[in-house]
Amino acid sequence: MDDLKAALDRMEADLVDLKYQYDVFFQGKRRGEPMKERKDLESRIVTLSRRAITNNSDQLRFSNLQGKYWAFAHLWTRILRDLEEGRARRDAAGAITRLGKAPEPPVDREHIEQVAEQLLAARRACGVGGDPAEIAALRDTLYARAREISASAGGKKVEFRVSVEEGKPKVKAVLRK
Repeated sequence: MDDLKAALDRMEADLVDLKYQYDVFFQGKRRGEPMKERKDLESRIVTLSRRAITNNSDQLRFSNLQGKYWAFAHLWTRILRDLEEGRARRDAAGAITRLGKAPEPPVDREHIEQVAEQLLAARRACGVGGDPAEIAALRDTLYARAREISASAGGKKVEFRVSVEEGKPKVKAVLRK
């Protein structure tokens, strides 16, 4: 039982180390892919998967480790395939960059300007502030939020709407089709 816990501890530490080694490799600071370490960890995972684990917490922990490993393995394989097939390349520093069309901005700059002005006016109307010096920070915050929302929604465009609810100005994001 204790040997299983020790094996899981070691496997978890090795997975963290392997992820670090791949990160270093993809940043261009390591010359070759850490295949020996990967094959060693993979063989231990496959061997342990054939063993009956009776303790539920150990089984859950092993399943989580196994899932993490396979998720990383698929990611690493996909990145390497993109390099080989020309969808990604190494930049001057050695790090990997994706090729293709530049991503479309998640929101129009004019829209951000309008929403920032509307929010500033709503703040003034509610007596919550509304200093014109805040406009640059509002624009940056709205644009950053639009990028987050767009990324989580698969690259869709974002629109913001300003409203006043219970005497407080609110900004709501809406995905465009």
